[in-house]
Amino acid sequence: MLTTPITTADKLMRAAMEIVATDGFAAATTAAIARKAGVAEGTLYRHHKSKDALLIAVYRALKAEVFEHVIAANQDSDTVRDRYQHLWRGVWDTYQADPVAFAFAQRFGENPLSQQEGGSAHEAIVSYVAQMIADGQAQGVIRPLPSDILMTFFFPPLMSLLKQAFAGRIWTEADIDAAIEASWQAWAT
Repeated sequence: MLTTPITTADKLMRAAMEIVATDGFAAATTAAIARKAGVAEGTLYRHHKSKDALLIAVYRALKAEVFEHVIAANQDSDTVRDRYQHLWRGVWDTYQADPVAFAFAQRFGENPLSQQEGGSAHEAIVSYVAQMIADGQAQGVIRPLPSDILMTFFFPPLMSLLKQAFAGRIWTEADIDAAIEASWQAWAT
């Protein structure tokens, strides 16, 4: 069986993610990241122009992974409701599989760096959600509310369930389905 080797860039990204997730942004110095990745501190600068660029790259990679899950799940989706459910599940599955990634994403979202994030994965997710909302509103299945209001009924409940899961709460598939349904009902006409 062939395995893909872990690159130095991958090691740096994972080290940065783990440090931020565990100890916060202040602890994520270039020296700490390099030490955790098992490389010389200067190696970080061969892959990223700065520590901030590395942290942004980590977040962009997480968003890309979420988007890949969503797109894969939606290949056969015909309805806006299915797309909504697959988006919810894509985020859930990605972060359930990697609690460190979830903790990093939570901290990153509260950091000023999040305002600089942008990137193609961010644009793809924003475009996907905007199109889903536009389609749903055009079909009369999503309330005619601004998207930022609708999103308050999407991410906060999802993040709350993930936080509880990582604190030891066990959510059944029926619980997850019920949460998705309750969240959808906040959007539905």
